[in-house]
Amino acid sequence: MMRSLRALRSNYSPLLLAPFQQRRHTGELWVWLALLLLTLALALACAIMVDLTTARLVLGIAAATSLLILWGISFASLRRQNHPTAARLVPGHLARLRCCAVGLLLVLSATSAVLFGSQLGQPLAWGLGAAVVMLSVAAMLRWYRLWFLIWIVPSLGFWWPVNALWLRVWHGVLHWYGAQPASLALVAGLLLPWLLSRLLQDGGAAHQASYREAEMLRLAFADQTRGLSTGMYFGKTGLTLTRLFSWPRPLWERYLLAHAKPAARSVLARAELACWGNQHWTSILGSLTVILALLAIGAVAIAQFYAPNWSEFGGNGSVGLQIGIVSMVLNPLLGLAASLHRSRREQALLMLLPAMPRGQTLNRLLARRLLTQYFLQWSLALALICLMMAMASGGGAPRLGLYALLLALPMGSYLLRDWSRQAAPVGAHQVLPLIAMAAGAAVLAGMAWLGLSLWITAALSLILTLVLLRRRWQRWVLLSPAALPVGRWA
Repeated sequence: MMRSLRALRSNYSPLLLAPFQQRRHTGELWVWLALLLLTLALALACAIMVDLTTARLVLGIAAATSLLILWGISFASLRRQNHPTAARLVPGHLARLRCCAVGLLLVLSATSAVLFGSQLGQPLAWGLGAAVVMLSVAAMLRWYRLWFLIWIVPSLGFWWPVNALWLRVWHGVLHWYGAQPASLALVAGLLLPWLLSRLLQDGGAAHQASYREAEMLRLAFADQTRGLSTGMYFGKTGLTLTRLFSWPRPLWERYLLAHAKPAARSVLARAELACWGNQHWTSILGSLTVILALLAIGAVAIAQFYAPNWSEFGGNGSVGLQIGIVSMVLNPLLGLAASLHRSRREQALLMLLPAMPRGQTLNRLLARRLLTQYFLQWSLALALICLMMAMASGGGAPRLGLYALLLALPMGSYLLRDWSRQAAPVGAHQVLPLIAMAAGAAVLAGMAWLGLSLWITAALSLILTLVLLRRRWQRWVLLSPAALPVGRWA
């Protein structure tokens, strides 16, 4: 018995623990712990300010999300271990991967059945639903284009053939569950694991093409988590979209080259194009104008065929847009370090340009340009959110965007740092501003619960911003080595 348990552990535990072993030194485990503590704090706040039912709802949503994230990370790791060469040449490797996937599916489905069924009833329905959702996620990891169905299928709900088909399937499954739940569980217990096992391939040309495509997506996602976005992994389509969303960049580049002067301002403006990458203001302006143009075209098209109530759009319908606008403000905090670190070799050459500032002079000019761009983005975001709030009638506009901007205002001081000691950014560290934003949102919710007005919150945010800017300017701008090249003392 003990020998068989040790054999099971030696055969399967390395495959299941691989995603966690890979993340031991990346800081992601600490991020997950911070998210867990933040969730518990949010549930405690809901229990104090609202009621226990809301707190249990928050914990239930967090538990379901955690199980789904665990499944996605684990199956993505199993797919990456499913190398075409190993599938053909390593005896038993594919069978072990499939056993791990099926076993994890059964364990997590049973966990969902016990966890949610004990509180809400119908444990079999919860277990079967969790298994179907996990199989769907695994299929989307295998064929990433299926992710588009999340957006396309709900949008076809008005089309009666599609709607009738889904309703017929749904009612048929419900009738089967009510009449013969044991047979449904038996069929699902046989069919779902078999379908999941087929998602791990056995080598061959199709497997090799799928594996190369998965590696391309992994590299693109790795760049995205470090704040870098590039279209090089998506062929001509990706490069075309990149050029479209950064259309002002070549115009500004031609202007700078035509008016180049041996002055610090001109030299830094040209150096920014090479150093900042997609964090340059031309790329941000291009993305913003393209998105606003698409929204304007959509609004005109809707107005031509319908009579929309724009006051409702400015109300609860604007929450998604407000989140997108705030993300634009946080973009430099998430991606600037990666862009500067990636261009550090080019920066070493740019330091040889005539009239290139050095030492503390370079620090001051660079810090001013970074802060100017950040606070201009912040001001533009504030204007857009205020415009959406003005569209809402009866004062029903959500203040989520305003509170998020008040949190983002002091976070701009984080751009003042010792860039000469900036190491290569880790993907997990890019989540820290988002965690700080979520923790600050909880604090602001508590302040609103205590009755503090929005103006008091704005004044506190402004005071904190000025204090942080003054402190970090004296420490990291005036007393640090030259910022460029970035990371030379890391």
